[in-house]
Amino acid sequence: MLSKNLIEFAAKNYGFDIDDFKVEYVAKWGNPPKEIYTFVKDCKKYIIRFDKVSNPDEYIRKTGVGIGFMSYLFENNVSVAMPLRANNGELIISTRENGENYIIISIEMVSGCHWDKNDPDKWNEKIFFNWGRTMGNMHRLTKDYQPADAYGFQTNIFECLKTYPVVYKAAQELVDEITALPKDKDSFGLIHGDMHPDNFYIDGDKINVFDFGDSQYGWFVLDIGIALFHALWWGRKDNAGNSFTNAIIENFMKGYLSSNRLSVFWISKIPMFMKYRQISAFIPWFFNPEDTDNPHQKEWKYNIENDILFDGVDLKSRSVFIYPHEPVDL
Repeated sequence: MLSKNLIEFAAKNYGFDIDDFKVEYVAKWGNPPKEIYTFVKDCKKYIIRFDKVSNPDEYIRKTGVGIGFMSYLFENNVSVAMPLRANNGELIISTRENGENYIIISIEMVSGCHWDKNDPDKWNEKIFFNWGRTMGNMHRLTKDYQPADAYGFQTNIFECLKTYPVVYKAAQELVDEITALPKDKDSFGLIHGDMHPDNFYIDGDKINVFDFGDSQYGWFVLDIGIALFHALWWGRKDNAGNSFTNAIIENFMKGYLSSNRLSVFWISKIPMFMKYRQISAFIPWFFNPEDTDNPHQKEWKYNIENDILFDGVDLKSRSVFIYPHEPVDL
């Protein structure tokens, strides 16, 4: 529980009444509710984070990348959460209490609610299109954005997979192939890095994006691959068995290409980055060498070793992601 001193410090620096500070719980689809802190200022509701850290300078550097990017996108009319500046004009403030370092940021709460694959108003072709279009807008704008500092593509996250040599070999070959790709203004820049369905709210047809904590320098198709992998992993079918696979891919890509152009070369790399996300997600979600009988671990291990993204879905051909009437830079 936060101390009264920390809450008063935040209230003073962000200019809100301490009586408007609340503890709330937000539910995500398929997950237990998460505790958050909120306050109201000038009739707007804000989320406020108090992060206890051991290395404040490094934490501010990493967090500042995403917060600064959010602010830039919001100022350029992209539907993202708006960071709130403290009274001193800064997007991030810090303090110490009882020998501990606290980093504090505040972001306006976006409107809408989480996705739900069983609700046709919260998982449909228009949402897929606007999801892709919003990402395309971000990538188009990032071409003219120069953050002070940002993290790059991570190449050393697969060392723990040496327990499974075939999986580790596949991961290392993938990293080698990715790092050999060109980096130019039209394909590489600051990206969201984690724009899956749990990191935006749906307000009617509108997509309101938040959680830029994984913003990094990366290829635009890395962002696309992450989004589409999670969309198919979590939302391919509803509980009634209705399939969204083709609708997700087609409409997301239509939306994206309506906002930002990609060459056929880069579009052909989307499955590779989906594979990268598959192996990356395997580590925190299912990898446990001490529990080799876990059916989920067995399934993911088998799929990675046999180059399968999703059963019954062929994503190897670039034509899956290209539609003749969409503008593609050849």
